[in-house]
Amino acid sequence: MTTPSSMPSRMPGLAIAAAALGAVGVLPLAIVAVLGFALGGVLADAEGSRAWWTLALLLMPLLQLFAVFWLVARRGRWPLVLGAAVSLAFAGLVIGVAASVGEDVGIGPFVVAVCPLLAATLAFSPQVTAWLAGRPRRARGGEPA
Repeated sequence: MTTPSSMPSRMPGLAIAAAALGAVGVLPLAIVAVLGFALGGVLADAEGSRAWWTLALLLMPLLQLFAVFWLVARRGRWPLVLGAAVSLAFAGLVIGVAASVGEDVGIGPFVVAVCPLLAATLAFSPQVTAWLAGRPRRARGGEPA
């Protein structure tokens, strides 16, 4: 059994690296979302209304940012995994669409997927696992235990 004095309280280096990589991974996703809206490239019809799926462009960076804060707050690492899955799906979609029209995508989609994937991987290290397991729990009355 682990005693309270042996539980890690400081954020380990791998958790800091995971949070940093997750935060860096927000930047390309946010640029894609902003450019999609600012340049008007995601219009649904001639009336100028936006397509419903364009909200996903905004949700991707918000999900990744939420995942970083969730990890730093010692709540868990699963949002990082979800963010990495969404980033990988987006990169796969971009590559698939580009391949279907015969365009070269370059390195862009890979950059979008790499940082969230590395962040999620680092979040499952033994040091981060011990740090997350050692967070203070709340008693039933709302006071920290």
